[in-house]
Amino acid sequence: MTFKSSYHRMAYEVTKTIAGRAYRYRVESVRDAETGKRRSRWTYLGRVEGRPNAGAAPKRRSDAGRRLLDALERLLESTDFASVTADAIATEAGLAHGTFYRHFRDKRDALRAALQRIREERGTAVEALRSDVANLADARADLSGFVERILSSPADHPGLLRASYALGARDEEVALEWRTRRAKAVRLLAGHLAALTARGIATVRDPEATAGALIAMVDGLYRDAVLDRNALDATRIAAAADVFERAIFG
Repeated sequence: MTFKSSYHRMAYEVTKTIAGRAYRYRVESVRDAETGKRRSRWTYLGRVEGRPNAGAAPKRRSDAGRRLLDALERLLESTDFASVTADAIATEAGLAHGTFYRHFRDKRDALRAALQRIREERGTAVEALRSDVANLADARADLSGFVERILSSPADHPGLLRASYALGARDEEVALEWRTRRAKAVRLLAGHLAALTARGIATVRDPEATAGALIAMVDGLYRDAVLDRNALDATRIAAAADVFERAIFG
């Protein structure tokens, strides 16, 4: 979408804590004056040295909201998303049916909230990669751990992930969210590879193209594991990590 000439723009910085490390981002918010819609663009600025702010508390849902999301996930372990209803979610949560609509517009809204909760809990794997590693061995171990974290995660929330892919197949907004996260992962990995190459640790001539190919491979394996309902075994995960190592370190 192209914004009209009449718009309002503002920007600010935020700090996110992922796996015990703090990272800075610039968030640019743009609101179209004609439609009133607002969009945000996040730009990674770098890691914050030192310990993150211990006083910062994560946003928490009410007890009823958490119970509804937990109930949705339980139902999706054995039921397709198309067959799940708002009433069924409320019943599974042990709540009155009207309670559901005090927290979510519909079951699609609840599914997106459940997926967002997962992302907030585990963060983005690429953001945890360290560009300040001291040597080749540490860089290899860091990337190997990155691949393993991603390809082991489908086993944690299989029902929710299957429902997300099923919804994305017919819901353009959900599909766009997947594409946006994938593009962000490519951008962050490319920056990481460029940093390693600049320090003489990696040998990547085209960080963006290499990152795109590697993320596409991992994304395909991840999607197959979710849809086939089969967790990837250690051999396939190790093979994927080996592809990363060869592509990045030669």
